[in-house]
Amino acid sequence: MNRILLKSNAKAALRENFSSKMLLFIVPIIIGIIGGGYSFSWRFNHSLDWTAGHTLFTALALGAGLVGTLIGILFAIFVTIITAAAIFNYIKIYRGERENPKINNIFIPFHDGTASKIFLMNLVRGLILLVLAFIPIIGWAIGIYLALGWSQATYVLFDQLEKDNYTGVMNVLRASAELMHGFRANYFVFQLSFLGWYILTGITGGFLGFWTIPYTNMARVAYYQELLEQTSF
Repeated sequence: MNRILLKSNAKAALRENFSSKMLLFIVPIIIGIIGGGYSFSWRFNHSLDWTAGHTLFTALALGAGLVGTLIGILFAIFVTIITAAAIFNYIKIYRGERENPKINNIFIPFHDGTASKIFLMNLVRGLILLVLAFIPIIGWAIGIYLALGWSQATYVLFDQLEKDNYTGVMNVLRASAELMHGFRANYFVFQLSFLGWYILTGITGGFLGFWTIPYTNMARVAYYQELLEQTSF
């Protein structure tokens, strides 16, 4: 893989109508700026300390914490789906199938039924990797191996949906792993090559994300497209 060429192709794909293409990731960008790690349930623990010994207030704090946690989970699901939808649009842009994307394109999965497939794929992948994270050494090694193998799952899902040959989450993950056979280390290095951009984004309080998030996502699309061409998948 020629990383310099892939990044150059990504920049070229973003050059025209950049503002429209950037807006597809506006929600993740804003989350990054306000500190993406914010949790709606932070008041839960804080309120418990403040109301210790007061049954009524503790019950109210518990209720508020649970509601906040539920809202946080629903929001995370929403962001996961619209992020995948933005990536779907980037695949079309990179392939020359879409030139002027509109921000409402990221809501299409909620209308065409693909939202549930996106959610289920991320849920299954996330749960498996989470379980492995609790198993020291061996679990971590397996988790990293699987995570790299499943790194192309979102792109594979897009193509399966487009070709109408989607048959389930495990088939998507399996296809991604097959596509990544022999490329895991290469992809890991490819991801590391963006480390400088991530650091600069952090230094600027997330504002550089207006460039880095579209750029890195388009570069990953370029990598996926190159994988398809090299493997005849």
